[in-house]
Amino acid sequence: MRAGLATAVVGAVSIVLLAGGAPARADVFGPISLVSAGTVAGTSHNEQADHAAHAAISGDGRYVAFDGSLGGRQGVFRRDLVSGVVSVVAEGDAVEPSISEDGRYVSFTTTARLDEQHDVNRAPDVYVRDMGKPDSSPCPIGWEEAASSQEACAFTLASSVSGGNQGLTYTYGSEQAFEETHLGSVASGRSALSANGRLVAFVTTAASDATNPGRAAPSGLSEAPETPALQVLVRNLDTRATELVSVRRDPGSGGALLDAAGQPEPVPLSEHYGAVYGGGPFPASMAFPAPWAGASLSADGSTVAWMGQQIGEQAAALGNDHAHEPIYNEPLWRRIGAGQGAPTRRVTGGSDPANPACAASGEESLIAPATLADPCQGPFDTAGGSNSAPGIWTLSTLYDYLPRLSADGTTVAFIATAREVASGEELKVGESSDDLYVVDMRDGLTRVQSARRLTELAGGSTSNEARTAPIVDLGVSPNGSQVVFTTARTVFPLGSPSYVSGAGAAVGMVELYDVDFANDTLTRVTRGFNGEPSEAPSGDPGTTASPSLSNNGDELAFSSEADNLVYGDGNHASDAFVVPRMRFAATPTPQLISPPPAGPLLGSVWSLGLTALSRRDGTVVLEARVPGAGTLRAGAQSAVWVRLAGKPRKAHGTARRARARTTVQTRTVATRSTRPSAYGVATLTLKLARPYGSLAGARGGLSATVTVTFSASGHKTLRQSVPVTFARTVHAKAHKRAQPRTAKSDSRRGKRK
Repeated sequence: MRAGLATAVVGAVSIVLLAGGAPARADVFGPISLVSAGTVAGTSHNEQADHAAHAAISGDGRYVAFDGSLGGRQGVFRRDLVSGVVSVVAEGDAVEPSISEDGRYVSFTTTARLDEQHDVNRAPDVYVRDMGKPDSSPCPIGWEEAASSQEACAFTLASSVSGGNQGLTYTYGSEQAFEETHLGSVASGRSALSANGRLVAFVTTAASDATNPGRAAPSGLSEAPETPALQVLVRNLDTRATELVSVRRDPGSGGALLDAAGQPEPVPLSEHYGAVYGGGPFPASMAFPAPWAGASLSADGSTVAWMGQQIGEQAAALGNDHAHEPIYNEPLWRRIGAGQGAPTRRVTGGSDPANPACAASGEESLIAPATLADPCQGPFDTAGGSNSAPGIWTLSTLYDYLPRLSADGTTVAFIATAREVASGEELKVGESSDDLYVVDMRDGLTRVQSARRLTELAGGSTSNEARTAPIVDLGVSPNGSQVVFTTARTVFPLGSPSYVSGAGAAVGMVELYDVDFANDTLTRVTRGFNGEPSEAPSGDPGTTASPSLSNNGDELAFSSEADNLVYGDGNHASDAFVVPRMRFAATPTPQLISPPPAGPLLGSVWSLGLTALSRRDGTVVLEARVPGAGTLRAGAQSAVWVRLAGKPRKAHGTARRARARTTVQTRTVATRSTRPSAYGVATLTLKLARPYGSLAGARGGLSATVTVTFSASGHKTLRQSVPVTFARTVHAKAHKRAQPRTAKSDSRRGKRK
């Protein structure tokens, strides 16, 4: 990649992350920025990584750690999103980083002996790098055991014996040449380190002396037995205590089973299966550098979660529960902050003996087939079958099955292939794909009540990837408000959370999705820089993985093989990216408050009502509703013929009579008035004035407009108008008597012919 282009990408990241907004809910994500690129510390080179994966973002959202190859150096790197500077955390085969809240500490797994005095094997071990120390060289040989000396080192060996700095010693089987470089201690990416960077969770994949240094040998033995493989431990870098997390259950107390020396007993191996999922002739699925190995530690350091086996040795189970089978797997949860006697709890499963209703029932075995009418039934039917082992998880280890924790450990996100009883799925031996769930581990909830399903298969055929493609990876925000996951699915049939993104036209590469519990929505995050679906290099199906959220969920880091997420991505390989969640300033909704309604009227409304009725005798009766005492007047106006007087004409010196002329003009043809004394109806009868009386008898009568006014002292004058007709009905005989016997009459000119 050209240096100029890489510089432009670096600047874009800084701008996006510094432009913060008001903390308002939203399901909109901004432009994706490339993280695995920048100026390598100590050089002036600005370039893109050859490849990068397993991104982990610090809680404050400023730093992203990833592993890969950059600038000719292989290992784990940390990118400062503000300055764009990329620092080397550890070189060699170092992988799977986790990062503290402020970005100062980074944990990882490596076979390199970064502490040569105390790391005495070739096995993978877990280290923590202090990025505040400028010297990135290993601790010098001969440094003292004091904590003050340990703090002076850039690297601290976390997979060490309790109470000291000596690294764990591992015991191998018949394939020692292979095992001693692949089995030892491993830490998960993104979730192995506490927020303050001083607690580290890891898993031993080989037998070790993790729990027996300095312990007295039990009676009859010359030395304390070694700790079996596949155990979960937590190292406190300040106190140098290494605590066993995967402990055997005491059937009497329900807590940790303690040995004669008062120490918790580790889970024994049975048929090569231990406390952590991945057992076999040797734990091949946990062999370094398996990206799914390890355990999750909550940010506050109080809680650990892992995918367990030997469930019956660690947690309560009914008599016929498949959890007693060593191969059976299920997520487990332990609040180590409550002390070494704290019980290991089942996150979910086929039975729920801790349910008070189950205990009250006295039931010792689950009802078959699985039904929620059984108070001891858990969320899943974990029977398995001839083609799959019993348990929550039955797919291959190509996908990250590790449960993830919120910062306080109360929220657990995990994936499962077992049949969920409550969903009404078809009864079968197991699903061909997995689904995503979230669980609330607070006290007072049964396992059925606490579980919520976030995805559901939309079809039964594994060839239909749009409906049944597996969940590849997952993560949960520190505050528990969001769950992120990756899959190639494009169909999400659940109505809650509601899928609000546009569905892809066809199945492409694995995409990144975000579940927002505040809005109950599911949103596709990844997309090309022009809005198109993600595209992997030609001929490669491509994947997206390792989603990681900052404390407030505003920044989301991930790795992807897509080469069109950022313009100029030219390495055609996996890269680390970050995308901001867009926050919009809260805008108050406008509120309009209308004035209060007027009080009830205590008196009559000051208004005038009017109706008119034409009578057969040629009169019009007016009925006026008046508001009180006053004067009521009515006048009718109509257009009538009016005779105009003409000037006399002279003929041969003598005056001649003037010829009459007519025209149409508006005249008042009737009037009437009265003085009502109170509110009520007043009646007026209008009769045409004498010059116009005969017009009522003409064909159709005389049309007029009556205007009525009402006036009273202290009030405005009221006025109403209404059209009327003065029409008089005349009998035929009376009409004949009214006609002249001698000549026709010209009614218009008043002249006899």
